Amino acid sequence: MIKLALAFGLSFMAMIFSSGCNLSKSRYAMKDPVYAHKYAEGAQEGELLQKAKQAIDARHVAGMSGWTIGGATAYRPKSDNTLGGFEVGVERYPTSYFSQRIGVVGYASQEEGYLGVDTGIRLQTPTRLAPFVGVGGLIGASRGISTAPDGVDNDEDYQIDEPGEESSNIDHFFLAVYPEVGGHFWLTERLRASVYSRYMFTNLSREHDDWMIGGQFTFFPARPSFK
Repeated sequence: MIKLALAFGLSFMAMIFSSGCNLSKSRYAMKDPVYAHKYAEGAQEGELLQKAKQAIDARHVAGMSGWTIGGATAYRPKSDNTLGGFEVGVERYPTSYFSQRIGVVGYASQEEGYLGVDTGIRLQTPTRLAPFVGVGGLIGASRGISTAPDGVDNDEDYQIDEPGEESSNIDHFFLAVYPEVGGHFWLTERLRASVYSRYMFTNLSREHDDWMIGGQFTFFPARPSFK
C-alpha cells in the first residue's frame, strides 16, 4: 500500500510537469462550452491582462461533477506507524469556489489497516491553480494483528496457536474528523490534479490520530455544447 501511494505521488508530479497541457496557451479550456462561450473572442495580442484572466479563470467549473481516484500516506506519531492507501469517490461543484465530495477509502500497514467512507467540503479560489481549505469526516472499521490465543488455525499450517501465529480481525468501528489544506491544478478543462495534507482526529486513542499527505486526479465528463 505504501509503495502504491508513493508511486501515485510520483506519477502525480510527473503529470504536473510533463503533461500535454500547454501553460503558454491562455484559453486552456475551450472544449468546455461555458468557458468557450465566455471567451469565444480571445484577447488580442498585447492585451496582457485579458490573456492572464483567460489563463487563470476556472469559474466554468460551477455545476460540474466528476470521479476521483487518489492515494495517500498516513503517519501516526504516537504509535510511529505509517500506512499507505487509496480512495475512490465523486466530487461536485455547486459553485465555482465550493465543492462537496464523498468516497471509499482504505489504508493499511503490516500491523493494521482500515476501510471506510470519507466525505467533506472544500473552499477554493475559482482559478486554474487553486489553493483550498476544507473539513471532512470518516466512518469506518479498523483491522489489527493479534498474537493472542484464539483456538483457530489462522495460518492454515495444521497447528493451533503455535508461537508466532497471528490473527487478523476487525477490532474497532470508529469516527474521525479532520481539517485539510491543499491545492488544485486544472490540467485540462476536464482533468484536475490535487494535493492535500490532513490531520485526522479519531474517537479512539490519540495513537490512532494521523498526519496524511495525498494526491488525487478528478475526471469531469464533458458537458453538452450550447445550441
